[in-house]
Amino acid sequence: MSLIQRLYDTRVFFSVLILSIVSFAVPHASQDDASDDFILFVSDRAFPSLLGMCGGCEDIYVMPPAGELPAMPNAIRLTAGGGVNSASYNSAAPDWSRAKKLVAFQSNRPTDPVNRPLERIPQIYLMNPDGTGQQLLVNLPRGSAFPGFSHNGNELCFHSLTMPRRDIYIVNVHGTGLTNLTSPTQSPGQTGVAGDNFRCDWSPKANAIAFASNRHDPADTLPADRNDEIYVMNADGTDVVRLTNAAGSDFNPAWSPKGDRIAFESNRTGMPEIWVMNADGSEQVRLTNFELDITPSNVNVTKATWSPKGDRIAFHRRVTPVAGMRGHVEVYTMNADGSDVPARITFTEDPGFSGFPTWGKWGTD
Repeated sequence: MSLIQRLYDTRVFFSVLILSIVSFAVPHASQDDASDDFILFVSDRAFPSLLGMCGGCEDIYVMPPAGELPAMPNAIRLTAGGGVNSASYNSAAPDWSRAKKLVAFQSNRPTDPVNRPLERIPQIYLMNPDGTGQQLLVNLPRGSAFPGFSHNGNELCFHSLTMPRRDIYIVNVHGTGLTNLTSPTQSPGQTGVAGDNFRCDWSPKANAIAFASNRHDPADTLPADRNDEIYVMNADGTDVVRLTNAAGSDFNPAWSPKGDRIAFESNRTGMPEIWVMNADGSEQVRLTNFELDITPSNVNVTKATWSPKGDRIAFHRRVTPVAGMRGHVEVYTMNADGSDVPARITFTEDPGFSGFPTWGKWGTD
């Protein structure tokens, strides 16, 4: 039985979940019977913006996989940078390492608060799963974003923010060994030379990294005509293989726990949906179908993440209660084969949002 099903009183829910998170964060805590999983996500619910996602409103939260109850947004906030003043900053894009019991994330907090207190360039950080011990890991010229741990937790991949040609990098958890995989001849933080490469995910079973890229587009392709596709490469940047080849864009790849499938976002049918394919790119299957829903101009169905058993997938999508309204992003889960109706598991008061989920698990089983 999931944690949220056992806890009917909100105060008890808070106490038990906090104790659970703190206990698995302690290095010498016994984990023989610990097998609960959880979902990290990003939200501006404490400081929502009428303009949508903003540069200083977002923080990272944690909740049990069954999610929240309607009218009871009681997930636990792990970072505290969000706000409404000039000192506020975002923390987002969390990724969990079961091996290292660490959370990697991006934040645009000032890296030099004394000399450059108002600078807001996203960089990669690490923290304990209870939100303590937050520390800068990568400080790349022009910024870095969307980290993803390797299968053993010793390294992370991420992408630079050198628009319009970003690159995929790797770095170890001590901050050394920074390597540009997609433009190895370029100095760190410089504009890439092999198209725009972004949103990496490290296979849990092999030294392989999936990522999105438009490197196949002709050099004179306009931004509105770009065609992102999913690629995979070795963790040293060699043997780059294209997995998708469809109209529109395919991106945000997410490996399954066994490393045999990849979930991803595609708008090849006209609007963003969650798809899945085998690790070699075969048998590409659409899982979600929101075509009949009220659709705002900025519809978003993306950021798939697998449950530890591989039987469920979480993602976020834009909720639009009334035609013509902007709507806001919320987290959903569904069966990994798309056989059920997606269930909404966050309930953030509009105009706030909750999204960018990542599924985690602690324990030894």
